[in-house]
Amino acid sequence: MAAFGIGGGQIATQTMATTVSSSVNPAVFGQSVTFTATVSPNTATGTIQFNDTSTSPPTILGTGTIASGHAIFTSSSLSVDNHNIIAKYLGDTNDIVSVSSALTQTVNKISTTILSLSAASITLGQSVTFIVSVLPLDAINSVQFQVNGTNFGSPVVLSGGQAAFTTSSLPLGTDKVSVSYSGGTTSGPSTSNSITITVSSTAQGTTSTHDGENDDQENDDNENDHQKNSGDDSNNQQNNSDGMGTRNKKKSTIIMRQKTTTN
Repeated sequence: MAAFGIGGGQIATQTMATTVSSSVNPAVFGQSVTFTATVSPNTATGTIQFNDTSTSPPTILGTGTIASGHAIFTSSSLSVDNHNIIAKYLGDTNDIVSVSSALTQTVNKISTTILSLSAASITLGQSVTFIVSVLPLDAINSVQFQVNGTNFGSPVVLSGGQAAFTTSSLPLGTDKVSVSYSGGTTSGPSTSNSITITVSSTAQGTTSTHDGENDDQENDDNENDHQKNSGDDSNNQQNNSDGMGTRNKKKSTIIMRQKTTTN
């Protein structure tokens, strides 16, 4: 319905209904959110203004042009907080201004912590480096490493969303390593995946190998001793035989001399 003012000018009098909806709610920081305003009747023309009334004064987020009763506006810059979003129809020649009810748009902190390591198995006392990445990359503060559920070492400061931690003090056995991030201005707290690393004993492995070598060496030495003893026995037997032969020869010579003397 339209009315005419003084001088014949038309005055917009048609009552409008405006609503607003969100493509994703809650959203996370940095995520794109599309707001859709619907105007009824859909013959309305003109512009929709999207405002955030949670601030004082209200913030104009942007505008959208109406097409077939709808207008959209997309933003990825909403801060971490609850936002009261309204769609304000600015009116046209036939339709008056209309404001929707407020839509509470929630934007949460987000962080994803990913842990990797330089080696899956090491020997006791060997160094290993863990690398942790926290998304988004502008995440600040520090991360805390845990080994088998217990804090291990001091917190490590993030730089560009990453931190590296090198240690040679992991306990012997199968260790589960994870990282916790306490959160920052735009990033919420999170815990990384758990990585398993095996730490074996250097001393035990070395001793076992060394003992085996000693056993082999000892066997060789025993074999050599046996051969030597066998050789000595042979020599002794040979010497005894030679001695016996010599004595017999001497005895025979003496007997022959005795026989010669008797005659």
